[in-house]
Amino acid sequence: MTILPRPNSGLSSRRSVVEAGLAVGATGVLIACGEDAKPAAAPTTAAKPAEPTKAPAAAAPTAAPAAAATKAPEPTKAPAVLKGATVRWLGGEWSFLPALTEVLEAFGNDWAKQNNVTISFEKTTDILPRVQTVIETKGGADIIQYSSPPATIANGLADVSDIADFLGKEGGGYLPAAPFQQIVDGKWLGIPMGQHNWFVNYRQDYFKEEGLDAFPDTWEEALKVGTKLKAKGRPFGVCMSDQASGDGNANSRLLLWAFGGKEFNPDGTLALDSKETLASLEFAIELHNKANDPGGVGYNDSSNNQGFLAGKLSMALNVNTIYLPALKNNPDVAAGMNHALPPKGPAGRFGYGQLPFWGIFNHTKGADLDAAKDLIKQFFSMKNYGKFIQTGQGYILPLLPAYEKEAVWPTDPKLAIAKEMFKTALPAGHALKFQSRLSSLIQDRVILGKLFSRAASTGNAKQALADTMKEIDDLKKLS
Repeated sequence: MTILPRPNSGLSSRRSVVEAGLAVGATGVLIACGEDAKPAAAPTTAAKPAEPTKAPAAAAPTAAPAAAATKAPEPTKAPAVLKGATVRWLGGEWSFLPALTEVLEAFGNDWAKQNNVTISFEKTTDILPRVQTVIETKGGADIIQYSSPPATIANGLADVSDIADFLGKEGGGYLPAAPFQQIVDGKWLGIPMGQHNWFVNYRQDYFKEEGLDAFPDTWEEALKVGTKLKAKGRPFGVCMSDQASGDGNANSRLLLWAFGGKEFNPDGTLALDSKETLASLEFAIELHNKANDPGGVGYNDSSNNQGFLAGKLSMALNVNTIYLPALKNNPDVAAGMNHALPPKGPAGRFGYGQLPFWGIFNHTKGADLDAAKDLIKQFFSMKNYGKFIQTGQGYILPLLPAYEKEAVWPTDPKLAIAKEMFKTALPAGHALKFQSRLSSLIQDRVILGKLFSRAASTGNAKQALADTMKEIDDLKKLS
């Protein structure tokens, strides 16, 4: 990912803060799977979709979104009881796509003006310590935008089930990834913003030189052509690292799941120690040695973006944070690249993504709570939120089926793949009934990224898995 666009960046202090959060009872991701993966398209409720409201026309495909072209939707006036309330919003900057921040803040400011509510936006690149301070002091913010699952900070969040019920009915019932990730102990603690999905970004021009018009359909085929490309100085840029909280979580699961591995069983027991996991690690070792950039075992979230944009990589697993900047700053790269679904493995085709969410801190009371709920309800209503989705050009994909017919999808043919992935979303730890604290912590610590880094670096899959299982045993004490 370029410039770490997730709202909860600031990985450097991530570990100590998460431990602190769990010590007081507090404890980003989603997936697209293909035809061979576990289906997840059915809505979680039988609610009839509301008549969709037409969203604004999709952005032009030939340029990255321009701030000047961003216009906020019009909020509906809230009840008079909100007058005099205060809403303090806390989250990260959408540094990759500033236009998203502009849509969000323009709507919030307009809503606040219409309803005589005082609103503030606090943006930070080191959000985890700030969140912990807010929870411990019970003050300083009312709404949180966050990417790790709500289970990580469950003791600090209010029940927003009423908002989720309203939005779910309006949009035809949330896709299964949403309740899986946002429900804790039977309550919705977050309203999902949507899903980030990881695509195959590849240099189509390089692959055509090898006789292929598109990216290979299977990992084995990808390895073969990747070996040829690496020999020509054009390696893959697969991230096998725990230094990248986005790509490290994503790329490792793309490999793990494709070979039949999984983190958990449905009953909550660990399932990682398996022959399928070892098969994925053995393949990753071969991929690392024959086709991948040697530096992939230490990538951060911007590494494969930078390498791809510099023309040094032939493939990277990422969201659209390579292509959109390339349109503006590297037109030759943009012209030569394309996107594809993640390749199949023995267990099928899987993808990965994150579910950033908005929640309300549970110290927010009275009129301030009413105002926070109204802001979330209005911003995420289909008549308004479509603009935010559209501005991302596939960066944020919806979790409500009714958006399928809305004009929020990328019009650029090279980003059309986004719509193929939108309904087939699985979260990390998807075999569980709901996201657990241990599963959330495994994501937060990028444990699978570390597992694949260990295996690829040493060439010893069994020892890498054994070391990782010991580390997970230690994490159980915090969950």
